[in-house]
Amino acid sequence: MTLSALANIADLLAALGIIASVIFVAFEVRKSSEQARMSNWNAVLSGLREHKRRTDDPYVADLVVRGRNDFEALTEAEKLTFGYWMEELVQCYDGLIVHEKAIAVGPGESRRAAVGAFALHFSYPGCLAWYRWSGVERRWPRQLIEAIEEGIAQSKTG
Repeated sequence: MTLSALANIADLLAALGIIASVIFVAFEVRKSSEQARMSNWNAVLSGLREHKRRTDDPYVADLVVRGRNDFEALTEAEKLTFGYWMEELVQCYDGLIVHEKAIAVGPGESRRAAVGAFALHFSYPGCLAWYRWSGVERRWPRQLIEAIEEGIAQSKTG
């Protein structure tokens, strides 16, 4: 075997090694992306669970029920508490929109879930009154406000 043939074999082996390395890196990137999607999904679910636990306090649960029915009937202090509860709720569902392309359930599903949650919550007259009163639409990202408005529209059409 000539030196030239050995060089060709070495070049072939080097090329195969590079291809194998690229395949390995691609596999690791894919695995890492999947782990990030699961992490984002778990973070959103964790925020939602924590928010729902606020109503473990009977005072908060009562306030939420009364606020959902009639925001205007709340005292100023109760409006503040209910308003913070509602803002936190919206922020929790915002995670489904922000991570829409990087979440385990997929882009269409995560946004659909957020809009569905907004449709449910804003079907309550007190929640809708809080939304109109709060000025949230001037303070938060357009994509979130668009999802809320879509949910409100869905709640009106049934």
